Amino acid sequence: MTVRLSISSKMLLLILPLICLPIAITGYFSIHAAVDRVNRLVRHEQESKVGVAAAKLDDIFEKLRVDLNTITRLPVIEDHYIARSFRLRAETEFNGETIARLFSDFLQRTPAYRRIRYLDETGRVLISAGTAGDDDLEKQRGGSPFFVQARRLPPGAVFFSGVETPAETGRPVMYGSKAVFSVMRDFTGVVVIDLDFERIRGIIRDIHVGDRGYAFLVDQKGCVVAHPHYAPYALNRETAEDPGLQALITKMITGKRGWERYFFEGEAKIAAFAPIAPMGWAIAVTTPTSEFKKEARAIQARVFQVAGLTLVSAILGVSLLSYFMLRPVRNLVAATRRIATGDLDQEIPVSSRDELGELTRSFNRMVKNLGRIQNELVRSEKLISLGRLSAGMAHEIRNPLNAMKGAVVFMQRKRSDDGLIQEYTQLVSEEIDRLNRFVTDFLYFARQARPKPAPTDLNQLMLSVEQLFAEQAETKGIRFSNRLSPGLPPVMLDVHQIEQVLVNLLINAMDALPEGGDITFSTFAVKSDDGSPDRVRVELRDNGAGIPETDLQAIFDPFFSTKDSGTGIGLPLSLGIIESHGGTLIVRPREQVGTLATFELPVEGPPSPEEHSSETKNHSAG
Repeated sequence: MTVRLSISSKMLLLILPLICLPIAITGYFSIHAAVDRVNRLVRHEQESKVGVAAAKLDDIFEKLRVDLNTITRLPVIEDHYIARSFRLRAETEFNGETIARLFSDFLQRTPAYRRIRYLDETGRVLISAGTAGDDDLEKQRGGSPFFVQARRLPPGAVFFSGVETPAETGRPVMYGSKAVFSVMRDFTGVVVIDLDFERIRGIIRDIHVGDRGYAFLVDQKGCVVAHPHYAPYALNRETAEDPGLQALITKMITGKRGWERYFFEGEAKIAAFAPIAPMGWAIAVTTPTSEFKKEARAIQARVFQVAGLTLVSAILGVSLLSYFMLRPVRNLVAATRRIATGDLDQEIPVSSRDELGELTRSFNRMVKNLGRIQNELVRSEKLISLGRLSAGMAHEIRNPLNAMKGAVVFMQRKRSDDGLIQEYTQLVSEEIDRLNRFVTDFLYFARQARPKPAPTDLNQLMLSVEQLFAEQAETKGIRFSNRLSPGLPPVMLDVHQIEQVLVNLLINAMDALPEGGDITFSTFAVKSDDGSPDRVRVELRDNGAGIPETDLQAIFDPFFSTKDSGTGIGLPLSLGIIESHGGTLIVRPREQVGTLATFELPVEGPPSPEEHSSETKNHSAG
């Protein structure tokens, strides 16, 4: 089965891939570029946020360490120990109040501190500043881990406890402690700072990347001490079920920065991590990979929207374009159908200056040429039929004319003394001669001989024809003027035949000027595309009465004449001669007044008999 596609469908099949393919390629690379860009942006955001958070936590823990070192080295702590050793009660009270005020100053400067205490060598709280009620240190009496560990550490070392949540407050806390030694290197007590771990967790909770990104904190043992979804120590490297999380925690506690992909909680994630040097801890900012694809999916949706709108616009555009473009084509199709029925009176209005307009103009020229060719074919058929008829008729007429001419001559000789006989025989002889000339022309018309071309100066030939009629023109008041091209090349033509054409045209022009007037002869060289002369053009203009519109179509018909004495074979004979030379002959009214007769001849001369026969067959077939 043959599928017939319209031009609109073919345009759609051609244009839509050309439109959609670049959009698809651009969209594909845009989506991938968006994914890469989002990856870089999210990674940069993660690294930036993890760096800022790590710096905050570094600052808190480092400040805690510095504050412990500063407090344990205060002279008032040493003075308090000396006074207490010598049981100087008043001095002890004085120093205790001074130390408490110092502790309060540290608490005011650092909101992350909840309480600062000074414990003696037995673990009893001697001085305390800040929030009370977190635990009962009096009951522990030196059994607190931060007290025991701080006492065991070498001088100058600071101990940090894990995260604890006292039952009294339910608020997580960390303890930083450092032992105090006298100038004699005697252990005199421990300074303890309670760090509000809820503030640490707040820093962790405030970190967000995308919609579901979060941060978590890991201690030096690989335990998760701060997480927005888990309690402290609920996750660690050993108990984590996901190998991806285990690998991530292992890399975090190495003390290096990095960026790692892992799988946790049923989805792929990417985390940026950084160390917290004072504690040996690490913080990570993690984001599900699905967050990365949000922007890419948004771009993908926009690409699909643009592609859809472009597709719809292309369909509408092609439809409108095909409608306006194919309208002249449809007019051409309708005109060709009318031409197929034999109606050659077709001319389509030209509405554009593009290729379709040029096609329409060419079509109009083609129709005009078809009409002209059809007329020429009809005239050729007439000429052929007439030629066959005229050959027989001329033969039958010439024989009686010859006999009559002989009888008249005989009578003139026998009755030379009879004036009446001489008068009438002379009249009959002249009429016989006239008929004989007509028959001769008629035979020439019927049996046009092939041209015998020779190089000829066409300008000189025209001047010689003018000279033949110069006296007659002067008598009628007709003025000749010449516009002959000086560079006209020699033309291969039959001098006698072309001379006959010029005589016929000149006689018609002079007959159109009974009251006198002007006749202008012009010659031109018509150049081909390469600049060399290809044809020559001869124009003969008069300012006479012109040709009526009703007679214009019949001027080349045999025996058609508007003159009483005309035979009507001058122009048909001239047309046959010009066409046998491979040229064209056109006679038309001028724009203002008179007639313009134009013929063109090829410079190289008439075609060979074989070429002429081929052209005649093709012309007849067309």
